[in-house]
Amino acid sequence: MTLFRQLLLTVVLLLSLVLTVVMAINFQTTKDYLVNQLRSTTQDSATTLSMQISDYMALEDYASVESSVNAVFDSGYFSKVRIKVYATDNNIVRTNETKITGVPDWFIGLIDFEVPTASAVVSNGWTEMGQVYVTGSAGFGYYQLWQATRDLFLSFIFIGFISVVLGGVALRWLFKPLSQVEKQAEAIQQRRFVRMSDLPKTRELKSVVLSMNRMAEKLEKEFAAEAQAAQWLQAKAFKDPVSGLGNRNFFESQAKAHFDDTDRSFDGLVLVNLLDLAKLNNERGYEAADNFIRSAADVISDSILTRYSSATVARMSGADFVALIPNIDIDGLQSVVDDMMEGLKELAGSRTSYSEAVANIGAVLIDEDVDRSNAIAQTDAALRSAKMEGSNIAKVFDNEAGQQMAIGRLEWKRMLEYAIDQHSFTLRKQVVVSVDELNSAMQHELYASLDYQGKQYHAGYFIGLAEQFDLGEQVDQVIIQRVIEAVSSSSGDGIFAVNLSASAYAKLSFVSWLDKLLTSTPDTVKQRLAFEISEQSVLSSEDHSFVLAQTLKTHKVKLGIDNVGKQFSAFQYLQTLMPDYVKVDPSYTKLAVGKESESFFMHTLCKMFNSLNIEVIATGVETSEQVAILKGFDISGLQGFGIGRPVEFDGKPTS
Repeated sequence: MTLFRQLLLTVVLLLSLVLTVVMAINFQTTKDYLVNQLRSTTQDSATTLSMQISDYMALEDYASVESSVNAVFDSGYFSKVRIKVYATDNNIVRTNETKITGVPDWFIGLIDFEVPTASAVVSNGWTEMGQVYVTGSAGFGYYQLWQATRDLFLSFIFIGFISVVLGGVALRWLFKPLSQVEKQAEAIQQRRFVRMSDLPKTRELKSVVLSMNRMAEKLEKEFAAEAQAAQWLQAKAFKDPVSGLGNRNFFESQAKAHFDDTDRSFDGLVLVNLLDLAKLNNERGYEAADNFIRSAADVISDSILTRYSSATVARMSGADFVALIPNIDIDGLQSVVDDMMEGLKELAGSRTSYSEAVANIGAVLIDEDVDRSNAIAQTDAALRSAKMEGSNIAKVFDNEAGQQMAIGRLEWKRMLEYAIDQHSFTLRKQVVVSVDELNSAMQHELYASLDYQGKQYHAGYFIGLAEQFDLGEQVDQVIIQRVIEAVSSSSGDGIFAVNLSASAYAKLSFVSWLDKLLTSTPDTVKQRLAFEISEQSVLSSEDHSFVLAQTLKTHKVKLGIDNVGKQFSAFQYLQTLMPDYVKVDPSYTKLAVGKESESFFMHTLCKMFNSLNIEVIATGVETSEQVAILKGFDISGLQGFGIGRPVEFDGKPTS
């Protein structure tokens, strides 16, 4: 029960007690007054009657006596008039049955109304001739007492109602600051550090509000400091200070995590070598060399990241840059390399480079069977081939996988359209366990595979192409419907998470469709759903991410951010989106067992998330050593091949 209701109930009880006591006192006073009035009336009537009949009694004119008795009896509220005649030892009596009209029987039975009897001596001179007895009637007393009690009760009810209404209004006005404090506390719990500008006049409430404001301000500063520290540590460990891109450590950790993923498809690996950087540094100074590096880095990142946000771009050494572009075909890779070379050539025109000779580029398309070392070797061979032909030359090697992919491009489009039309997607699930109970599943992440002519193709094959063909929204819609059907038919309390592509939720039509779908979805199913979006997509379209987050919160569906930490960016977007959980990029999971500085960054990252009450899930967990070390971090869940590999999910009961 709320404090407002408790106080209002207390007011009602106190008011009822006061009114009950006042009513009881008033009732007793009214009753005593009526009894005394009736006693006085009967006594006066008895005295008057005795004086009237004294002469008749002396003359023994009993007919006149009876007439006098009738006159008195008929004129008053009496139940009995009796005259005791001493001379004849007889009684002259008039009685009347007491009738009480207009009074409920329960009231009559509840109230004991005392009926007085008055007496007077009939005398003539010093001789007593008889005795007069007059008994009052309770009918009039009951009626008057009922009328007074009823009117008083109704008045008290009216007064009580008005008092409760006015008291409720007054309490609400007094409690308005407390209501705002409650909303402020809820906002802080939701990681929104709001402060109240209107301070209440009441001293105690004002002190509470000021304390809450100071706490909100302190929490906001602590989060900002932790976010800044995490960003600084990330930059210190993984960011090249000159180019602003990732350094060698960053690329190697990202590449290792990527090549360990069994759901890879076709990747592009690019090496860029800037020419004459040493000459530029010796003849024009380090500022000119740094400017050349920064300008080249901008060209390389713009050429790649504007089209492939999930790509990893880094500076390997002084003049060498590397880029790993997942889910790309040979035509896309060639286009990226051509755009990159054209942009680098423009640096010569602005005299940013040392001469017209700016750079050489080597690139190769690899499939899922090529490991990391072979991929780098093939890319290095492509770069050497470009250098042999002269400056500003780019070479793109395409192996058999690339040729097969290029040939099947139109076929891929037909396959996607068929899968969308026929809902030809199957689901796999990978368990996410609690770090405290490794046998307890806290959620399952769902992966979709495309079924076509008896073969299955995981998302790495078709998601990139679906976005290129502008089919990403339709693919996500079909997969989400498939997920809801499967979750609806499954038992248990586990949460099932599905990834959304940036090209889908960036469209308001998709978010509107998702809103309508969730509206028609039972609450029992929505409670078991979670949607995940990548950090890269959040940074590229934060406004669309916010709209999606608000839509999901309206339906009380969980939101997660995937691949957190992969990009060099501030973490302030977390306060805007307020996700329920984040999944740390697999590269950081692998670094947790590495150098102390890298492990410390993971600690700082987890601490920052926990300060916002965001659950942290470590992904890419492969070994028991990682599990043991990660238990010492502020982590809620673990996911990876060391925990459990993806298995088929058909919606049947799950463990």
